[in-house]
Amino acid sequence: MTAETKAPVNDPAAHELLRGAHQVGYRFPAGFPGFRAALQFTNDQGRTSGTVEVNAPNQITLDLDVDEAARHWVLQEMASIVGHRWPASYEQQDGRYSLSLEPGEHPLGQLIRFNDDRFASAYRVRGGRLTQINRGMGKMRFTINIMEHVPVDDGRIVPSQFSVVYWDTDAGRLIRADAYTDRYVPVEGVYLPALRRVITATDDGLTVQEMVLTGHEILPESAAAQDVPVNREHPRSRAG
Repeated sequence: MTAETKAPVNDPAAHELLRGAHQVGYRFPAGFPGFRAALQFTNDQGRTSGTVEVNAPNQITLDLDVDEAARHWVLQEMASIVGHRWPASYEQQDGRYSLSLEPGEHPLGQLIRFNDDRFASAYRVRGGRLTQINRGMGKMRFTINIMEHVPVDDGRIVPSQFSVVYWDTDAGRLIRADAYTDRYVPVEGVYLPALRRVITATDDGLTVQEMVLTGHEILPESAAAQDVPVNREHPRSRAG
């Protein structure tokens, strides 16, 4: 480090801004035991019905007669949805890192840079809401743009429309874009996932995959998972 270069400062104002966005985002209540539901999966090849039981983001049981690629997609997306909604404090998540605020105006809000995470992450917050997430993973870089949030009964919010775009940094080109639509439904006072639809564009064309959940049941408290790890490794962590 040269005399002219200063080490990044962990800025309390950056934490205040990001903590506020964390607190307004909806999460399941503490001690949430999970849920089960009927699940209908549809892609370009057709529609299949089954069931899913979720005890934790890393404990999902899927009964669905589909090929391995479709099974992987359903499990990955379900883990992502419930992982973002699973109860965790700000300090357990992004509050662990050193943050800096970047000056300047932007349509998506103020830029918050992470000084010490291995993904070179940067977020934008506007109006108290998370609007953009940027990360790098190896030769890939991706950006999540959250276009729309919807409120739940207590005033907190969940993202309902967002996109994820991926770049190959070596080739300097866009390689994939995903457009997400999410819906939630209240069950015994808890907002549970009801729909996820993903439209994917690549060099090979467009694909559409969708899962719809109905007939939700909250699991008994005895089913609650213990010591659920906070996962920040998922490529789309955290979209709201």
